[in-house]
Amino acid sequence: MTPHSDSSQPDASRPVSPRATTARQITLHAISKRYGDHVVLDGLGLVLEPGSVTALTGPNGVGKTTAARLLLGLEMPDAGTISGLHGLQRSAVFQEDRLCGHLDAVANVRLVLDRERRSGSAARAAAKSELALVGIEGDDASKPVRDLSGGQRRRVAIARAMAARSDLVVLDEPFTGLDAETKPAVMAYVRERLTGRTAVLITHDPAEVEFFAARIVRLRQGPGLVV
Repeated sequence: MTPHSDSSQPDASRPVSPRATTARQITLHAISKRYGDHVVLDGLGLVLEPGSVTALTGPNGVGKTTAARLLLGLEMPDAGTISGLHGLQRSAVFQEDRLCGHLDAVANVRLVLDRERRSGSAARAAAKSELALVGIEGDDASKPVRDLSGGQRRRVAIARAMAARSDLVVLDEPFTGLDAETKPAVMAYVRERLTGRTAVLITHDPAEVEFFAARIVRLRQGPGLVV
């Protein structure tokens, strides 16, 4: 099955992100995935163009997160093929923050830095600079993330995914839990950091789709399958 899609042109005026290293088309062909007797995806077809943002939308339970996990290599399809992933660096913002709670915000970001950026006197400064862009500064950057608020932890998770040198970024409802005052600035930060990378955004919010000028792919139920 090939989902219905709407296209809009991305902003080509933004400079290419230095974090992106490889640009290639990613293709999911006739992907099927089930858990026991429950069919989640059946015949999914999807093409991700290099440097594009694709928004996966649709009601809960139609396989959006499963598709994301397949792209990240966390699941394998029961049938079908995925091409274009070999050698790609990938990062993600999951529905859960998945931070190391006993580490501070700076240490969490440093975990994803390249070896040359992870060690040395400049590494902590680089992580602090990245966190400052999402409003995590001062004492908040130096306390264990388990002591931060839910919205602050979310921003640390976003900064960590964006700081990684990745070609493909998967964002699974990334802005959930952010307040109305914080969300616009964080979205602008993510949009800037996505320049030159391929991204998949899972969202229920049409305003987020519009903000990222994303191509919309609507997964929906069909006879005998859930896609």
